[in-house]
Amino acid sequence: MTTETTALKGERIAGIVAIILAAGLSTRMAPQNKLLLEFGSEPLIRRIARQTLASKAMRVFVVLGHDRWNVRKVISDLPVTLVENPDYTESQMTSVRAGVLAAPEADGYLIIPGDMPLLATADFDRLIEQFQELKGEKAVVPYDSIERGNPIVIPGWSREEMYRRGINFGCRNLLINYPELVAPLQTSDAQFFTDCDTMEAYRDLLVQFEQRNGLTARAAG
Repeated sequence: MTTETTALKGERIAGIVAIILAAGLSTRMAPQNKLLLEFGSEPLIRRIARQTLASKAMRVFVVLGHDRWNVRKVISDLPVTLVENPDYTESQMTSVRAGVLAAPEADGYLIIPGDMPLLATADFDRLIEQFQELKGEKAVVPYDSIERGNPIVIPGWSREEMYRRGINFGCRNLLINYPELVAPLQTSDAQFFTDCDTMEAYRDLLVQFEQRNGLTARAAG
């Protein structure tokens, strides 16, 4: 069952904590909230939460902001912890910060944008496994030699370091600015680079999603 928190202190997780970012404004889809669009007969944010819960992540936190009551409603029966980000209008990085600081200390944090419908449990586990193989010393970032993808896994030590030094692990220039902190996951798999930002993108992604999952494609209204 869903729980809520503003901070958890004195707890440590031996493993990975997942942080799902679900606070964005969906500006390019207004007034529609892209996280509530259906993929596989369920809202996108619910699908992402379920796929994350099935992964090797030990705990799952969901950061809320824009349209938080409607987002909360569609995941209220899932065993995730909700975190409200009062600064969600400023930048996505404020949601990363809110989620990581609300979560307990952990070996690492899997940071998942909530608007990437092609992602599945196996993708999350692939990132977690590489992070664990590297003993949790570096951030694991999908990279296809041209652009950086998502999700990423950031090491536990970054809980304080990323803010004290101003390191933005959500920055697309991370590999350039801090190459010593990053272990690229070399991949060209589309799910790591594809998000849902417009209705046109939604229609295209819905077809891809249904083809991947053996469903009958239908036109999005």
